Amino acid sequence: MKVKDIAAWIEEKAPLQLQESYDNAGLQVGDPEAEVSRVLTTLDVTEESVRLAVGIGANLIVSHHPLLFRGTKQINPRRDYISRVIMAAIRHNIAIYSAHTNLDNAKGGVNYKIGEVLGLRQIRPLARLSEQQTAGLAPAFVSGCGSGIVGELPDSLSLPEFVTLLKDKLHIEALQGNAADVDPEKKITKVALCGGAGDDFIADAVRVGADAYLTGEVSYHAYFGHPEMLILCGGHFETEQFTSRLLADMIREKYPDLAVEVAAKSSPLVTW
Repeated sequence: MKVKDIAAWIEEKAPLQLQESYDNAGLQVGDPEAEVSRVLTTLDVTEESVRLAVGIGANLIVSHHPLLFRGTKQINPRRDYISRVIMAAIRHNIAIYSAHTNLDNAKGGVNYKIGEVLGLRQIRPLARLSEQQTAGLAPAFVSGCGSGIVGELPDSLSLPEFVTLLKDKLHIEALQGNAADVDPEKKITKVALCGGAGDDFIADAVRVGADAYLTGEVSYHAYFGHPEMLILCGGHFETEQFTSRLLADMIREKYPDLAVEVAAKSSPLVTW
């Protein structure tokens, strides 16, 4: 199969029109007509990603975060890592494809995966998408699409029990939140979440009556004024860490005989 075939399959699951207006999902680098020998999936496209792809013989990298997100007016290896990645990818005939907010907003996408990991039930979208984003798509498909998700835990948990669940399932040591403002006896049953930078949807979580809202990044003052709901920040990478495997599983579903590798390390960040 070709790069364009894998792109078409991903876009069948997560149409590009679902992406937000600021985004740049889709083919980033490479020839859509190129035959694919092996695929590497990753959260971020870095110089290490390209080295890994070269090492395993992959000629297609599929990432969540786009390499080309803001305007690139100069490709200079001494200017930034983006230039170096582009040049290395072209040098080694490696195509780069990204499924970003279209995968965030799709049914069965990034946020559904987080909900699945946490054991949430009755998962549905937290905030609906615009008519422009969903125009022409099948109503049954659109009904499951949206920004963030909300669902129910199998059993109500205390605040400490819920935090322990998150730390265990997300493999993180600490979370930041507004617990000082929330009734310590509060029980957590309805959970809303949005992987990555999702503090824009705190109001939606309040609107649907969520007991807790989890996201990857929260600006300082966004925590204020919500004693009715626990707001927790778990880290951008930590909340989206399952996306590389989600992408791999999507590709394997359509192309079971294609070699697909998941990058063991998708982020250059280190937690001290």
